Amino acid sequence: MYSAARIFQKIKSWRAFSAAFLRNTSPSKPLFGTNERFYPEQIQRHRNEPTKLQFAMISDPKFGEGIVSKIPFHRGELIFRFDGQLRDTQTLFTLQKKPGVYIEDPYFMGKILHCCDPNASVDMENQLFWARKDIQPGELITMDYESTEDELFRSFHCQCGAPTCRGRIAGKAAKSTP
Repeated sequence: MYSAARIFQKIKSWRAFSAAFLRNTSPSKPLFGTNERFYPEQIQRHRNEPTKLQFAMISDPKFGEGIVSKIPFHRGELIFRFDGQLRDTQTLFTLQKKPGVYIEDPYFMGKILHCCDPNASVDMENQLFWARKDIQPGELITMDYESTEDELFRSFHCQCGAPTCRGRIAGKAAKSTP
């Protein structure tokens, strides 16, 4: 059993560590090193950009590349801010900002997989992903592609397994059918 003096010493050590950690992550210093970014250095850093401390990229033979959370997120919490190039044509790694305007991000956002009952939603105006429900470490980050796309770059038969699965996913303008 710990004595009061030992417990007090542990608390002092933890406070010293916490204070040093917070000093090293102040807004005036980078929040992460270059090897923790998904984005290349030529893309401007953002405070809420995704890092390899928070997420992992996985490759699934059935669904392709996806993003898995390494940390928990609570419903309503900001998950990440994405970046990308504005384009007037669609690619596999774009999301539609408005008709004829797309944001291409082949480094991170373009790897978010579809689910008809997703755990994340996207705010295209501010380029933010928000948790629609609690997300646990190890869970894929998913979105509903038909929430942003009038027409998908490539339609597909959904196999998300959600009770509300719509079957064929083609975009808002096309009618999804089971």
